[in-house]
Amino acid sequence: MIYLCGPEWDRRIVEIIQQPKTGIIMSGGLDSYVLYSLLSNPLVFNIRREDKFDNASRVRELVSQDVIEIDEVTTNHWERVQLTSDKILKTYDLDVLYYGINHTPPLEYFPEFDIPSKPGRPWRIDHPKIKAPFLHLYKYHIIDLGMQLNLDLDKTLSCLTQLDTHCGKCWQCMERQWGYNEICR
Repeated sequence: MIYLCGPEWDRRIVEIIQQPKTGIIMSGGLDSYVLYSLLSNPLVFNIRREDKFDNASRVRELVSQDVIEIDEVTTNHWERVQLTSDKILKTYDLDVLYYGINHTPPLEYFPEFDIPSKPGRPWRIDHPKIKAPFLHLYKYHIIDLGMQLNLDLDKTLSCLTQLDTHCGKCWQCMERQWGYNEICR
Protein backbone atom coordinates (compact mmCIF):
# COMPACT_ATOMS: atom_id res chain seq x y z
CA MET A 1 0.00 0.00 0.00
CA ILE A 2 1.04 3.55 -0.63
CA TYR A 3 0.22 6.34 1.81
CA LEU A 4 0.55 10.09 1.33
CA CYS A 5 1.20 12.00 4.53
CA GLY A 6 2.24 15.34 5.90
CA PRO A 7 1.05 18.91 5.52
CA GLU A 8 0.43 20.41 2.05
CA TRP A 9 3.81 22.14 2.16
CA ASP A 10 5.72 18.86 2.76
CA ARG A 11 3.87 15.80 1.44
CA ARG A 12 5.73 12.48 1.50
CA ILE A 13 4.97 8.94 0.38
CA VAL A 14 5.22 5.80 2.51
CA GLU A 15 5.07 2.41 0.84
CA ILE A 16 4.38 -0.77 2.77
CA ILE A 17 4.79 -4.06 0.94
CA GLN A 18 3.06 -6.74 2.98
CA GLN A 19 5.02 -9.96 3.48
CA PRO A 20 3.65 -13.27 4.83
CA LYS A 21 6.10 -13.43 7.76
CA THR A 22 6.41 -9.91 9.12
CA GLY A 23 7.76 -8.65 12.43
CA ILE A 24 7.95 -5.22 14.03
CA ILE A 25 10.05 -3.85 16.87
CA MET A 26 7.78 -1.70 19.02
CA SER A 27 8.58 0.71 21.81
CA GLY A 28 5.10 1.88 22.71
CA GLY A 29 5.80 5.26 21.12
CA LEU A 30 3.91 7.06 18.41
CA ASP A 31 6.08 5.97 15.47
CA SER A 32 5.99 2.24 16.12
CA TYR A 33 2.26 2.31 16.88
CA VAL A 34 1.42 4.03 13.58
CA LEU A 35 3.68 1.64 11.68
CA TYR A 36 2.10 -1.36 13.41
CA SER A 37 -1.30 -0.11 12.25
CA LEU A 38 -0.13 -0.26 8.62
CA LEU A 39 0.97 -3.90 8.84
CA SER A 40 -1.12 -7.05 8.55
CA ASN A 41 -0.81 -9.22 11.66
CA PRO A 42 2.92 -8.85 12.40
CA LEU A 43 4.81 -10.61 15.17
CA VAL A 44 5.46 -7.89 17.73
CA PHE A 45 8.85 -7.60 19.44
CA ASN A 46 9.94 -5.34 22.26
CA ILE A 47 13.53 -4.80 23.32
CA ARG A 48 13.76 -5.37 27.08
CA ARG A 49 16.10 -2.55 27.99
CA GLU A 50 18.12 -2.30 31.19
CA ASP A 51 17.03 1.33 31.60
CA LYS A 52 13.33 0.24 31.46
CA PHE A 53 12.63 2.96 28.84
CA ASP A 54 10.49 0.77 26.60
CA ASN A 55 8.38 -1.99 28.03
CA ALA A 56 6.29 -4.83 26.66
CA SER A 57 3.29 -4.18 28.91
CA ARG A 58 2.73 -0.76 27.31
CA VAL A 59 3.05 -2.31 23.85
CA ARG A 60 0.56 -5.07 24.78
CA GLU A 61 -1.95 -2.42 25.85
CA LEU A 62 -1.57 -0.62 22.51
CA VAL A 63 -1.86 -3.63 20.21
CA SER A 64 -3.91 -6.10 22.26
CA GLN A 65 -1.77 -9.05 21.23
CA ASP A 66 1.20 -11.06 22.46
CA VAL A 67 4.54 -9.28 22.53
CA ILE A 68 7.83 -11.16 22.33
CA GLU A 69 10.38 -9.61 24.65
CA ILE A 70 13.99 -9.74 23.47
CA ASP A 71 16.80 -8.88 25.85
CA GLU A 72 18.87 -6.02 24.55
CA VAL A 73 22.21 -7.10 23.13
CA THR A 74 23.94 -3.83 24.03
CA THR A 75 23.17 -0.62 25.89
CA ASN A 76 25.04 1.36 23.23
CA HIS A 77 22.37 3.58 21.71
CA TRP A 78 23.90 3.52 18.22
CA GLU A 79 23.97 -0.30 18.06
CA ARG A 80 20.96 -1.34 20.19
CA VAL A 81 18.36 -1.78 17.44
CA GLN A 82 20.75 -3.13 14.80
CA LEU A 83 22.25 -5.83 17.00
CA THR A 84 18.89 -6.81 18.48
CA SER A 85 17.37 -6.91 14.97
CA ASP A 86 20.13 -9.30 13.90
CA LYS A 87 19.32 -11.48 16.93
CA ILE A 88 15.59 -11.50 16.06
CA LEU A 89 16.27 -12.38 12.42
CA LYS A 90 18.55 -15.27 13.46
CA THR A 91 15.97 -16.62 15.91
CA TYR A 92 12.69 -16.12 14.02
CA ASP A 93 11.82 -17.04 10.45
CA LEU A 94 10.78 -13.62 9.13
CA ASP A 95 10.59 -12.21 5.63
CA VAL A 96 10.91 -8.67 6.94
CA LEU A 97 11.41 -6.86 10.26
CA TYR A 98 10.09 -3.31 10.56
CA TYR A 99 10.86 -0.51 12.94
CA GLY A 100 9.50 3.02 13.05
CA ILE A 101 12.62 5.15 13.21
CA ASN A 102 12.22 8.57 11.58
CA HIS A 103 14.23 11.64 10.64
CA THR A 104 15.13 14.17 13.37
CA PRO A 105 14.11 17.83 13.09
CA PRO A 106 16.64 19.82 11.00
CA LEU A 107 19.02 21.47 13.45
CA GLU A 108 19.75 24.42 11.16
CA TYR A 109 16.12 25.49 11.60
CA PHE A 110 15.48 24.08 15.07
CA PRO A 111 18.72 24.45 17.07
CA GLU A 112 16.85 23.74 20.32
CA PHE A 113 17.05 20.06 19.36
CA ASP A 114 20.87 20.07 19.37
CA ILE A 115 21.24 18.86 22.95
CA PRO A 116 23.19 15.94 24.47
CA SER A 117 20.08 13.71 24.75
CA LYS A 118 19.42 13.95 20.98
CA PRO A 119 19.07 10.38 19.74
CA GLY A 120 21.36 8.99 17.11
CA ARG A 121 19.33 7.93 14.10
CA PRO A 122 20.80 6.39 10.97
CA TRP A 123 20.06 7.95 7.60
CA ARG A 124 19.81 4.58 5.87
CA ILE A 125 19.42 0.87 6.62
CA ASP A 126 21.60 -1.59 4.73
CA HIS A 127 19.94 -4.90 5.55
CA PRO A 128 17.62 -6.60 3.05
CA LYS A 129 15.21 -7.84 5.73
CA ILE A 130 15.10 -4.72 7.93
CA LYS A 131 12.73 -1.99 6.79
CA ALA A 132 12.34 1.50 8.20
CA PRO A 133 9.65 3.06 5.98
CA PHE A 134 9.47 6.23 8.12
CA LEU A 135 13.19 6.99 7.89
CA HIS A 136 12.58 9.83 5.41
CA LEU A 137 9.74 11.30 7.47
CA TYR A 138 9.61 13.89 10.22
CA LYS A 139 7.42 13.38 13.28
CA TYR A 140 4.65 15.51 11.76
CA HIS A 141 4.33 13.14 8.79
CA ILE A 142 3.79 10.21 11.15
CA ILE A 143 1.29 12.15 13.26
CA ASP A 144 -0.63 13.03 10.10
CA LEU A 145 -0.62 9.38 9.02
CA GLY A 146 -1.90 8.34 12.46
CA MET A 147 -4.65 10.94 12.21
CA GLN A 148 -5.62 9.65 8.74
CA LEU A 149 -5.93 6.17 10.27
CA ASN A 150 -8.04 7.56 13.16
CA LEU A 151 -5.58 6.22 15.74
CA ASP A 152 -5.68 7.36 19.35
CA LEU A 153 -2.12 8.66 19.52
CA ASP A 154 -2.66 9.84 23.10
CA LYS A 155 -2.27 6.18 24.14
CA THR A 156 1.38 6.22 23.02
CA LEU A 157 4.30 7.29 25.19
CA SER A 158 7.69 8.47 23.98
CA CYS A 159 9.05 10.20 27.09
CA LEU A 160 12.62 9.49 28.17
CA THR A 161 12.03 10.31 31.84
CA GLN A 162 8.46 9.29 32.75
CA LEU A 163 6.94 5.82 32.49
CA ASP A 164 3.29 6.91 32.48
CA THR A 165 3.08 10.47 31.09
CA HIS A 166 4.97 12.98 28.96
CA CYS A 167 7.33 15.31 30.85
CA GLY A 168 7.31 17.84 28.00
CA LYS A 169 11.00 18.60 28.50
CA CYS A 170 13.04 15.61 27.28
CA TRP A 171 14.18 15.38 23.66
CA GLN A 172 11.48 12.86 22.69
CA CYS A 173 8.68 14.93 24.23
CA MET A 174 10.00 18.07 22.53
CA GLU A 175 10.06 16.26 19.17
CA ARG A 176 6.52 14.98 19.66
CA GLN A 177 5.21 18.47 20.50
CA TRP A 178 7.14 19.94 17.55
CA GLY A 179 5.46 17.40 15.27
CA TYR A 180 1.98 18.37 16.49
CA ASN A 181 2.84 22.08 16.16
CA GLU A 182 4.05 21.60 12.58
CA ILE A 183 1.05 19.53 11.44
CA CYS A 184 -1.42 21.96 13.03
CA ARG A 185 0.05 25.24 11.77
